[in-house]
Amino acid sequence: MKLKVFFIITILLLVFIVLFGRIKSCKQLSCLTMTNLNTFKIKNIYQEDKNDFRALYSSKDDLLRVEVKSNIDQATADQYITANIAQIKGLFTDALAPYPGVVSDTVSCGQKYQPTFGQTTNKDGLEINYLIAYLNTNLTYGSCNDAQIVYKGFAAYFYCPKNKQAFHLELIVPRKTFESSPKTYEDLLKTIKCN
Repeated sequence: MKLKVFFIITILLLVFIVLFGRIKSCKQLSCLTMTNLNTFKIKNIYQEDKNDFRALYSSKDDLLRVEVKSNIDQATADQYITANIAQIKGLFTDALAPYPGVVSDTVSCGQKYQPTFGQTTNKDGLEINYLIAYLNTNLTYGSCNDAQIVYKGFAAYFYCPKNKQAFHLELIVPRKTFESSPKTYEDLLKTIKCN
């Protein structure tokens, strides 16, 4: 009789743990808070599986491009963040011209178009690597002339150890809107919080 009771209690406990685990698990951006995050609605989901979530959200003219890597440790997250930042830096590194000659031996992007890189720690101790850069109509970095630039983006990279998730958030705003109040967008960094 005691064995049956023990067995039933064990089964109920396991069911509770499984159900609670599913409820608690982070889906999409459910384990993240940031000022005005709730105003963004999903526009496109590019990938959604157990360990990866990539999507584009929109709120009026603003876009939020998201990539979340789940179930990773700090070292793997650091590699992911470093690789993403290196990829962006590579777009703006001087390169040899395919046909060097009279005009120039290198292809380069003017200083005015170079991204700004930085690192900050918010009030909760969350370390955030970020960059501010121009984007074109295809929402890609690397444009080096005014005719191609449509947006200005603010990308944040950080790791939430509690949830074992690495985040790459890009707030993409029409260039004129961003440049009219850059501090508003930069201050959003301070409001990012892992739940």
